Amino acid sequence: MATVMSQVKKLEVSVLVLGQKKPSPLLNCFCFRSKTDEFVEECINTLECLTIGVRKQSNGVGGYLISTRWHKNFWLLA
Repeated sequence: MATVMSQVKKLEVSVLVLGQKKPSPLLNCFCFRSKTDEFVEECINTLECLTIGVRKQSNGVGGYLISTRWHKNFWLLA
């Protein structure tokens, strides 16, 4: 996390887009979160720039789920 924070400041990043994987059904049953999900959430909540987490919606529905500091799992049809 420290490396990402320092690079964001060094490069004066204004928008950071991070990809997320679909959560595992097994992990959901036990209320666990993956390290990637935790990292993306931490970036969204702590970095000064606009950070966006993007995850593909299920095959049947299409579109993307977008997470920012202000909106969680916002569905975007693109």
